[in-house]
Amino acid sequence: MSFFKRGKKVDSFGLLLNLCEYSISAANYLEERLLVYDQSGLGKALIEMHEIEHTADLMLHDLNRKLARGYTRQVNKEDVSDIAYLIDEVTDKIEDILMRFDMFNVSKLRSETEEFARLISRGSVTLANMIKEFRNFKTSLRVRESIVEINNIEEEGDRLYASSVRRLYRESKDPIEIIAWTEIFYRFERCCDSFEDVAQAVESVIIKNT
Repeated sequence: MSFFKRGKKVDSFGLLLNLCEYSISAANYLEERLLVYDQSGLGKALIEMHEIEHTADLMLHDLNRKLARGYTRQVNKEDVSDIAYLIDEVTDKIEDILMRFDMFNVSKLRSETEEFARLISRGSVTLANMIKEFRNFKTSLRVRESIVEINNIEEEGDRLYASSVRRLYRESKDPIEIIAWTEIFYRFERCCDSFEDVAQAVESVIIKNT
């Protein structure tokens, strides 16, 4: 007879999906703020965005606490924690983008901004779809389809980043504008990369467990 009680089973896939919901909320909020850009409202927007990011951080801490006390099936706890961290990084990088518009005192948006914002919203939804199907990774084809779609989104982000920076340096003569938008476009591109970071981690776990 064991003197040690086994911890509770952790719904790791459900907890990961909950984290994705905050990435979706952050992406949607970013898109809303950029589609109707109001520089004077950035202070309030940053507070609201930070609330999303902070709540996501609390969810990540709660997930790790449950993992430490419980057990998982199909996927080991360390892999779940690693994927959770990468999902939280997506939300952090979305907040970073909005912060740059305030830091660089941006009054007028460049045309590529809307395309980047829509791409990030699309990426966040695809990320959630992948995690939703991750539970059934041994039989589901959809999780692999989502991984491919995320890779495509990352490549679209790379192309958009290259064309945006190229046009910026060809057309702008203002060094401050060039510095600001080079950094902003870089933050957009890194956010697209962060989707692929999660997809690669998920794919690695699938390979390890099948």
